Amino acid sequence: MELLHVALDVTDMETAVDFYTELLGLEVTREAELEGQQMVWVGSDDGGELQLLETDDHDEPAGIDHLAITTDDLDATIKAAIEEWDSSVLMEPQTVGDGARLAFISDPEGYSVELIQEAP
Repeated sequence: MELLHVALDVTDMETAVDFYTELLGLEVTREAELEGQQMVWVGSDDGGELQLLETDDHDEPAGIDHLAITTDDLDATIKAAIEEWDSSVLMEPQTVGDGARLAFISDPEGYSVELIQEAP
């Protein structure tokens, strides 16, 4: 397994990107928009990334949205999470455009964990 990214909810994308690039020296690695939500990934040469997710909900504090981790066997990992850790499945497994499979589960503290089995 490999940690891919940590996703942070942000209320001001421009300020967040400037903070991580100008102050901390990370570089914008990609940008996307999904269902009207702006997403920007910033990272370093070692491959670690932060995914910044712009939220319009200014009443809620910004925070951690989810962690993303790769797995070689998505179904076995989900089964173990449920049986051994009493995790909940937050989003059932689905296949995305590039053939990768992903799902979301909860960790013991209630954080959302995205599990990704990369395309064969």
